[in-house]
Amino acid sequence: MLKGKSMSEFLLDQKLVDRLVADMEYELDRKAPPENFPKFPDIPSARYTSTDFYDLEQKYLWNNSWLVAGRVEDIPDSGNYFLFEETGIPLIVVRGNDNKIRCFSNTCRHRGAPVVREKKGTISRLQCQYHSWTYGIDNGELLAVPDERDFVDLCKEDRGLPEISCDTWGGWIWININPNASPLIDFLGKIPAEMEQYQCENLRLVGTDHREVNCNWKVAIEAFQEVYHFRFIHDRGGWTSLNSRGGTMGLFKHGNSRMVVPRSKQMVEKLEMESWKDFRIVTDPLGLENIPTVHPIVHCTSYSFTIFPNFITPLAATGFPVMLFFPSGIDKTKIRIYHYAPDWGGGDPPEEWEQRISEFAGVIDEDVWNLDAMQKAMESPTYDGTPLCYQERRIYNMQEVIDRVIGVEKIPKEMAVAQLLDKYIEE
Repeated sequence: MLKGKSMSEFLLDQKLVDRLVADMEYELDRKAPPENFPKFPDIPSARYTSTDFYDLEQKYLWNNSWLVAGRVEDIPDSGNYFLFEETGIPLIVVRGNDNKIRCFSNTCRHRGAPVVREKKGTISRLQCQYHSWTYGIDNGELLAVPDERDFVDLCKEDRGLPEISCDTWGGWIWININPNASPLIDFLGKIPAEMEQYQCENLRLVGTDHREVNCNWKVAIEAFQEVYHFRFIHDRGGWTSLNSRGGTMGLFKHGNSRMVVPRSKQMVEKLEMESWKDFRIVTDPLGLENIPTVHPIVHCTSYSFTIFPNFITPLAATGFPVMLFFPSGIDKTKIRIYHYAPDWGGGDPPEEWEQRISEFAGVIDEDVWNLDAMQKAMESPTYDGTPLCYQERRIYNMQEVIDRVIGVEKIPKEMAVAQLLDKYIEE
């Protein structure tokens, strides 16, 4: 399958591929968790149901995390903007006259009215529609105040719109409410290098699937951080595409992680592979175009990343969905799913993508069908905690990092999780 194609043409380090293979071999062969691996204490159910814990997340977690707000191509020209309000804080993302993308508070410094009301558009200045206080799009400076003479000692230099930390990677626009946030590239760590093979900045949005589920945001996102459930929730009459027992979980700094899972015996036979590690380039059954720089390991495994706190992407050689999870209440979660494909040129997207998106929606339906019931169970006095196994260590790692971002000292003792996994973080 790979005749005439050098491994150097794939934008993924072969040493990493070899290590992932060794890790999957270990997972398939082990009879117990690794020696001295810690036993996880139960995750307190109050972390999913308590108003106190939810308030801590709202105040400290979502205001101190890098979040995807949109794509660079959403605002291609100077003055283009869109609003971002997923976390409940009104923000505006705008491309300045200097072509730089910035994020500002969408709250006038006078009486708090929105500076911009339309969801997206093009502007030359940011002007409140209440009293016409006017701000610049390059640095948010206060440019004009009607009847300025009536204000005593008004210092316009001190009344500009607060600027939010904003950066780009992979074609996505990322924002962080914390003005002193660590640089995005430092936060992402090794993920940009591993995702270089997808040429993310060249992908285009091909479809969306937005939905709301009645559960805490952590209940929702945890469903996509393990494959322990796979052969049960996604049962196809005894046929499954993955061997969950071989899944390898890479825990990274800052709560980010990787999951690579080998194909099942049935899928190996279907793909005419000699074994689960006989990686090869696979022709998509729908005829979708492959990204040529994607390594064969991606064709022949389930390969995915989590970027803390709310970004999940199950990758594929033809393009992939990005799933974003935002809380809209203790027991309400907005799931935003964006599908990205290689650039198809002019005209409408390839029709085959409609079927691919529909197929993925069916898998998501299976993943979320019992989340409502799980939330109700966690609210019951008969349920006091979640015991996690070694296969679910990405979930425990995320919970640890949530506490660290909030501040371990701020977490009520009965809701805290023990910090156990630092020595298992990949350097």
